[in-house]
Amino acid sequence: MTRTVRNFRKTLDAVAMNNEDAALAVMRAADRIGDAVLKEQLFNVIQRMNQDAAELRLVRDHVS
Repeated sequence: MTRTVRNFRKTLDAVAMNNEDAALAVMRAADRIGDAVLKEQLFNVIQRMNQDAAELRLVRDHVS
């Protein structure tokens, strides 16, 4: 495995981890919001962020 590939895989991991960390922060904030519509929108964002993180990890696993 070349250095470029290793760095690319590390970057994909870091972005996935950042997405998950951000999703947790948004989830905590959404739990404190009384506006049901805004809360639902934030939960949809959280789902997309977690899905993106999972897809990044799949891509990482296929990079050789």
